[in-house]
Amino acid sequence: MATSSIVSTPDGINWYVEQQGTGPHIILIPSGEGDCSSFDKVAKILSSNFTVTTFDMPGFSRTTCPPEAVENVDCPLMSKQINTLLGTLKIDKCTVYGCSSGGWGAFGLGAFYPEKVTSVIVHEVPLTVFPSVRELLPLPDNEVISRCQHMFAHFFNEDEAAWNGLGPEYHKRLEKNFITWKNGYVPTEDPFHLSNEELTKRPVTWTVGGLNEFRVWWPNVVRAKEAGIEMSLLNAKHFPHVSVPEEFAEHIKVSAEKYL
Repeated sequence: MATSSIVSTPDGINWYVEQQGTGPHIILIPSGEGDCSSFDKVAKILSSNFTVTTFDMPGFSRTTCPPEAVENVDCPLMSKQINTLLGTLKIDKCTVYGCSSGGWGAFGLGAFYPEKVTSVIVHEVPLTVFPSVRELLPLPDNEVISRCQHMFAHFFNEDEAAWNGLGPEYHKRLEKNFITWKNGYVPTEDPFHLSNEELTKRPVTWTVGGLNEFRVWWPNVVRAKEAGIEMSLLNAKHFPHVSVPEEFAEHIKVSAEKYL
């Protein structure tokens, strides 16, 4: 069973953290909605073999932070924040997973703090902020929330019932999170400025969703090829940890154990 706590780090962030299990450390980094509860099923499965740590991102849901901690968020800032948390938790070595913008943190940890990372596992990492997402910037909050609710339920998920099944409390928290994401992540001009050498400082497992419109995540395939990283498909869209948790947990387990 997961234990939750508030962990304060020297940078002024008060992290909501959940941990469970025993064994090698795995870190699950949330995507743009910023709330770790979407990992509940996967974390429980993985806890049979690993010590699983996940958290709400700075400024999202139950994690509070200074305003500057969630301004122009990019790969270096996110990985620095998470590295500070890992130091406070005394996690010296771990496998890191990130989906979507959580992949910025996963790749950043591997690039800038490779001594702490056994391997990096990512799924569908936005290499830039999509123009269609930037269209949210001038909109009023209520319209941003409405559009994000539709996008996350339909475009990012193939199983709307599984997404809705995360519960009313989770979805209520996301209303605020969508605004935080729009204000702190979407304006960032170049969130993923890593060289191919930086991408591959640690072993990488990189996937895209086989149920997506492939053109959306084709830049991931191109960048992985440029860096010499093998790319594979998952039987899901953007959030396999929500729609196919058992299958996805097995993917994480096998990918992590390859490098332990």
